[in-house]
Amino acid sequence: MVLRLGTLLFLPLACGHGAGAWKDPNHYVGDFSLAGLRFAAESPAHSLKVVGTDDGTTWWAVEGTCSGPGMTLISLDLSSKGGPAGITGTWAETSAGGQTISWPDGNVWTLLLSPTAGVLQDDGVDDHVGVFVDPHHFEGGSSWAGLRFVAEFPDHVLKMVGADVADSTAFWYLEGKCTGPEMTDIHFDFAPKGGPADLTGTWAPAPARSIAWPDGNVWAKQSGATSHALAEAAPAGDAGSFRLVPAVGVFVAVAAATSFYARHRIGRMAKEGAELAPI
Repeated sequence: MVLRLGTLLFLPLACGHGAGAWKDPNHYVGDFSLAGLRFAAESPAHSLKVVGTDDGTTWWAVEGTCSGPGMTLISLDLSSKGGPAGITGTWAETSAGGQTISWPDGNVWTLLLSPTAGVLQDDGVDDHVGVFVDPHHFEGGSSWAGLRFVAEFPDHVLKMVGADVADSTAFWYLEGKCTGPEMTDIHFDFAPKGGPADLTGTWAPAPARSIAWPDGNVWAKQSGATSHALAEAAPAGDAGSFRLVPAVGVFVAVAAATSFYARHRIGRMAKEGAELAPI
């Protein structure tokens, strides 16, 4: 039987609030950086799993809950990253149709409806953490579909939040580990998505910077060039269907992309900032 990670069934939970891609203004430095972004999934019901980065390169993972009337009380245990063991904020909808989480110190996270330009850029780290693209679900720069956010926290323990659809609140969560002499064996439990409980892929460092899975699917670590090469290679008009972009073609396209090309395309995204990062 051929495993196809791109066709695994996953029904997102919709029991509470707090799931989604959030911008923390206390760490956010601009649309061209990952710093200050937090990606949260509700898995299982009322249990929140969050991966994020404060500096744009170092990733952490924390857990929490949503509770109270309407499940609007968002509690997180930040002790593993040097914060309080229990902090509770309040989820709310804005008059403009957005979402916020207000924390006791006055900090307010805002929901990102689509990726900022920073999500599409190279973080400069040659490691198996950060932002990856699954070409079987990737839809392009304005959608969360096909993006996987991976943290190794603590050492050798992997936490992943990802999306298969454009909805910014329909994230799922998986756990895994890295093993082997160079920690290049990447294991994840895909059972919550209807897949195998222990699937092992192989991390390849630069120049590939990718995770290759047994079914032939290859997740490339995100960069501006990678993102646009995948977007142009993916067939149009079949959102949500099985997508296959040959790995060799992807990496050839990435290798051929010049820095001028990447800056030019990212510059175009910046001009569309209102669409890329509505608040």
